[in-house]
Amino acid sequence: MSKRNLLCSLLFIPALSGCIQSEAQESQEQASRQPRLTNVEVQTIHPTVLEEYLTLTGHTESIHDVILSSELGGTVMELHTDRGDRVGRGQVLAKVSADMYEAQLAESQANLRLKQAGLKKAKALYERGSISPMQRLQAQVEHDAAEANEKLAESRLERAIIKAPFSGMIDDRYADRGEMVPPGGQLFRLVVRGKMKIKSELAELDVSTFHPGITAEVHIDAFPDTVFQAKLVYVAASAHQASRTFPCEFELDNPKELIRGGMMVRIRVLKNTHQDVLVLPQTALVETETGRNVFVLEGENVRKRDVTLGASNNGMVIVANGLNPEETVVVTGQRDLVDGQQVRVTGRKD
Repeated sequence: MSKRNLLCSLLFIPALSGCIQSEAQESQEQASRQPRLTNVEVQTIHPTVLEEYLTLTGHTESIHDVILSSELGGTVMELHTDRGDRVGRGQVLAKVSADMYEAQLAESQANLRLKQAGLKKAKALYERGSISPMQRLQAQVEHDAAEANEKLAESRLERAIIKAPFSGMIDDRYADRGEMVPPGGQLFRLVVRGKMKIKSELAELDVSTFHPGITAEVHIDAFPDTVFQAKLVYVAASAHQASRTFPCEFELDNPKELIRGGMMVRIRVLKNTHQDVLVLPQTALVETETGRNVFVLEGENVRKRDVTLGASNNGMVIVANGLNPEETVVVTGQRDLVDGQQVRVTGRKD
């Protein structure tokens, strides 16, 4: 290569490098002037149905839960059952000392036999005309009084024997054999676990909506995979003075006796079914100082829209005002959007 050609080549290289740098800088500036698009996911809304539920809290109790006491008092002479035992209706559970009542019964029975004989004789004499009607009546009255005393003595003796008023399980025992208990002293706690009741409360706004007979779902933390069914059986006519809520009760079957008394529960009751409503995920809403908004897709841009909401359920909410059917709303990526911004749709959740 001649010296002249070498000189030309050396002069051309810097010029070419400058041109390349200029083109790259210009491309970078053009890219920076283009708007930065936000990726969003959208959903086209259509009229649909939304079920509105009311969620209550409450606690379980045995439907029959009673304290069995010694009505007359005395020394516990016999104990035939203990905690955890299952007993049948009428089964003898315990007996307190009854010597005095047994003696009274024997005395009343002897007196009754005497008066029965006297009445029989009085009837025979009256038929022969040997005694007056008043004497015949006197014998009858004495017999009836003796009969009443005998029944009273039987009743007293019966109350010394403690029997199960219904079939169930002995949940607790409060006295031991040989222990002295006063009249009304507690002996056993008897419960039924095959059917349970749930105690809860209704707010004033809801009490007129619900009536005995409706069914509800019951959720218990101890059984996360099981949904129990209960029935509303009672709503109080008057509210609590302090809370202004109305006590209510639900009943549910417990055939496997999984549920125990005192468990906390959540009750889910169908409150209303809304037909032909526009529904959005609650996550699509944007909270601002002026209220709640959504972003509606118009072409490649979004428009901010104020909305009024209605009932909600399972993360979905009714849009009562602010949207029209078949409009497309941004449901993901809307947090940093501004009115009129251009976006890139990367997915649909229709």
